[in-house]
Amino acid sequence: MLRKLLRAMGARHASRSGEMPQSPPKPPAGGGISQRLDKLPGGMIGEVEREARDACARDPHRAESHYVAGKEFLAHGDFSAAATELRCAIELDSGQAEFFHDLGIAFRGLGEKRQALAAFERTLAIGHGHVSAAYHAGLTHAELGELADAKDCYSLALAFDPCSSAARIELAGLLMDQDMPQAALDLLREALAEGIADAAVYSRLARFSVQTGDVRAAEDAYRAAIERFPDNAGLLVNFGMLWLGQLGDATEAETLFRRAIAIDPESVEAQANLGLSLQEQGRFDEALRHYEGQLALRPAVVEYRWNRGLLHLIQGNFREGWRDYELRKSRADAGGIHDKFNLPDWDGSPLRGRSILIYGEQGLGDEIMFASCLPEVISDSGSCTIECDARLESLYRRSFPEAKIAARASGRGRDWRTACPELEIQSAIGSLPRFLRRSASDFPPRGRYLVADGQARARWRARFETCGGAPTVGISWRGGTPRTRGLLRSIALGEIVKLIDSAHATFVVLQRGLTAEEHSALAAHPNVWMSEEVSDLDELAALVSVLDLTISVPSTTVHLAGALGRPLWVLLGHSPEWRYLWEGERMPWYPSAKLYRRNRDEDWQAVLARVALDFNGFFRRSGSNSSSA
Repeated sequence: MLRKLLRAMGARHASRSGEMPQSPPKPPAGGGISQRLDKLPGGMIGEVEREARDACARDPHRAESHYVAGKEFLAHGDFSAAATELRCAIELDSGQAEFFHDLGIAFRGLGEKRQALAAFERTLAIGHGHVSAAYHAGLTHAELGELADAKDCYSLALAFDPCSSAARIELAGLLMDQDMPQAALDLLREALAEGIADAAVYSRLARFSVQTGDVRAAEDAYRAAIERFPDNAGLLVNFGMLWLGQLGDATEAETLFRRAIAIDPESVEAQANLGLSLQEQGRFDEALRHYEGQLALRPAVVEYRWNRGLLHLIQGNFREGWRDYELRKSRADAGGIHDKFNLPDWDGSPLRGRSILIYGEQGLGDEIMFASCLPEVISDSGSCTIECDARLESLYRRSFPEAKIAARASGRGRDWRTACPELEIQSAIGSLPRFLRRSASDFPPRGRYLVADGQARARWRARFETCGGAPTVGISWRGGTPRTRGLLRSIALGEIVKLIDSAHATFVVLQRGLTAEEHSALAAHPNVWMSEEVSDLDELAALVSVLDLTISVPSTTVHLAGALGRPLWVLLGHSPEWRYLWEGERMPWYPSAKLYRRNRDEDWQAVLARVALDFNGFFRRSGSNSSSA
C-alpha cells in the first residue's frame, strides 16, 4: 500500500531521497464560504451552513457550496447526504484534495471501506503530504484486517507530520498487537525525546508499559506528563487509576482524582473513581454519600450507580447491591453481549413449568461462581438451557445433567428463538443472584455443585499414591491481567517458595504459563510436583478434586476449587474484589474456602507465615489424602 500511495502522489523520488512531499494545495481562492466558516465564531457557523444550503439551491454549479453542505451533513452524522453533496462538488471541481478526503470520511461512515480507500488515495494524489488521508486510510485498512497496509499508512502519516499523535498511537498499538512491544514503546518514547508528545502519547506509553509488566515505567511516564501538562484532568485521572489498579495506593489515587475534579468538576471518570478510592480505603459511608450526591446532580450516569452497587456488595448488602449490578449490561466493557439475547428477561416470578435460557457473561471465574444458582433454576423450571463458555461444556454436562448445555457460539450469534422455539424467558447468569441470593442466608451451606470426571480423578489419585502419604497441596500465585489488577492479586514466586520449604507436603503446581525461570526454581525443590498433562479445565477440575488442599490467589482456580467443594485457602491482597467481602475469613459463595487477608501494613511474608502456622493443625483435623468428592 505504501508504494501504491507514493506512486499515486508522484512522490517515489521523495521516499528514496528522504525529502518530504510538498504541502497540500491551498483551497479555492476567493471569499468562499469555507474561508468565512473558518473565521467565524462557533455560534455563527449554523448561519453559514444554512447559507451553504441556499447557495446550492441558487447556484447548483458552485463546487464549494456543495462541499460546505457536505461538511454540514458530516458534522451531523448524515453520511449518505454528505456523500451526495461531496460527489456533486467533485463533479464540478475534481482538483480539490479536501473534497475527496471528506468523501472518504463519508464512505467510512457508510461502511463502504473500499470506496473510502479509493477516495483517500485520490486525496493523496492531489494533496501530497495529506496527513489525515494517510491516517484514515490506515484506520480503514486496520478495520479490514489488512494490517501491513495499515502500518504503511500510519508510517506515511508520520513521515508527513512527526507530530501526528493519532498516527503514532495507532502505529504503536498495531505493533503491540503484533507482539512487538519494544518497537511500540520506542516509537512513543521517540516523541518524548523530540519534545513533540502530547498528553495522549504519554498516556499510551504508560498503558503499554503496564501491559509489558513495567508498572514503574508507567508511573514515570505519568509523572513526566503531569509535569508538562499540569492542568490536564485526563492525565490526573489516568495516573490515579494506575495507583488504584496497579500500585495499590488508594490514598495517592484519591489525591489525584481530587486534583482532576478541581480542574474539571464535570468529569464522570474523576468523580466515579474518587468514590472507588474511598471504597478501597474502607471509607464506605463517605463513598456512598459521594455517589448519592453525584446521582442527585446527574441521575442518568451509569458509573455512579454501578460503583454504588459494588460498594453494597463488598459489605454484604446483597439486596441493594444486585439492583445496581444490573447496570453492568449497559457498560461499554460489556461488549454488547446482552443485546444479542432477545427473549424476555426473567423477573424473579415463579419458574414452574417455564422454559428458561441462561447465558454466561463476564469472565470464566464469574461464570463458575454464579453457576451456584443453577441447581435451583434447573429444579424450579420446566426446562433449562445453559449457554456457557466452551471450556465449561463437559464439566457442566456432568454437573447439571437435567439441563441442556450448549457451548457458546463464536460471536454469540446463535438464534435461540429458532434453535429452541420452546424457550420462553432468559437470564444472564450474573442476574440470577438478584432473585436467589438476596441475603447471606440465601447462600447454600454446602458449596459443592460441580462434579469432576471420575476416571480422570482416579488417574490423578493413582499418581499421588507415590508421594509417600504426604498431604497434597495445590498452589497458584498469579492471577488476573493488567486490566483486572493482576499485579495486586499476585505474589512473587520467591514468597511461595518459602512456604514450600516450611511445610511437610507435596506441592502441586496449578499455575499455568510458567516462565523458564519459574520452572527452574520449582524444579530445585523435591516436594514440588509439576505436570504438563492438565490440558483443559475439565482435567484441572479432576486434579483439584483429589488434592487435600488448594492455596491460591484470586483466580479461576479459586472458583473451581470452591465450586467442587474442596478445601481452599485464598490469599487476598488489601484491595479484595467485592465477592470476597471486606472482612472475615469466609465468603458466602464457597463455604469450603478460608480467606487469608493481607492488611495494609503487612507484606505477603506475614500472610504466608500465618498460612504456614495453620498447616499442621489443618492436616491433623482433616487427615491427609482426604480426597473424597
